[in-house]
Amino acid sequence: MTLAHMTSATHPFGRIASARRPSGRFVWACGFAVLGLAADLIGGPMPLAFAAILILGLGLPHGASDYLAAMAGHRMREDASRLVGFLALYLGTVGATLLLWYAAPGAALAAFLALSALHFAIDDVPDGLRLAERVARGLMPITLPALFHAEALAQLFAALSTPANGQALAEVSLFLATPMLTLVVLASVLRLRNGDREPALELALIASALLIFSPLVGFALVFALVHSRGQTRERMATLHLPTIRAYLLACAPTLLGAAILFASLGVLFFGGRAPALNAIFIGLAALTVPHMLVTPLFERRET
Repeated sequence: MTLAHMTSATHPFGRIASARRPSGRFVWACGFAVLGLAADLIGGPMPLAFAAILILGLGLPHGASDYLAAMAGHRMREDASRLVGFLALYLGTVGATLLLWYAAPGAALAAFLALSALHFAIDDVPDGLRLAERVARGLMPITLPALFHAEALAQLFAALSTPANGQALAEVSLFLATPMLTLVVLASVLRLRNGDREPALELALIASALLIFSPLVGFALVFALVHSRGQTRERMATLHLPTIRAYLLACAPTLLGAAILFASLGVLFFGGRAPALNAIFIGLAALTVPHMLVTPLFERRET
């Protein structure tokens, strides 16, 4: 796992190159891992709090620029119809996801997990086909935790669907976990054979985090420090925003809205009137679906 302030140079294996040395990024990752371990050891609400802070603090920014990416270089004043169309489809997808989750929570969760796996497989391996690595990166987050945390994973899935569906999905994850671990080893060996030591190490660290930490903490570490970090830097390059500060300023309207929303949830939480855990996570999932489906559609449209 890596975390760094990066330049716009291209990394040899497809990511945006980092201004920090690999050893420095490893130290950052270790620091967050220690905090995650502390959250797991304390237990109670701490794993959830750690995951929420990490996902929102480091994960949210990479999706906050969706509306900018959807414009594909068009000025909003000159092509307002494109922005309106994007927002309508984006919000419509959020609504459709919520309706599906209400009507068939088990099917909705299964579809969301499958879509997330496809999203990670496509976005986290930008260089070449690398089929083994794509499958591993896509399915690792939802399968490897089942090897040592099967009960916790089943409880998490149950909270997002029904007890029966949660147990069934956890059993599928457990069935796939060993083949995924084999693919991780294969993908790492292939990377090392090509001299790509950093992505091989990243694969090993991702697998370790998902095996060691509780499902929530492990996923938060992988999502924020690997997926979101890489996608944020690629968005910065695409939008020609050379610094984190410039990027965050450009995304300010979305980030402000998200800050107000989650600050309100925080007030409700500490006041003892928080919505149910499943409602919060389903809401986050509904916001994630258009990020995975609608934004790429607009990014690839003919300009």
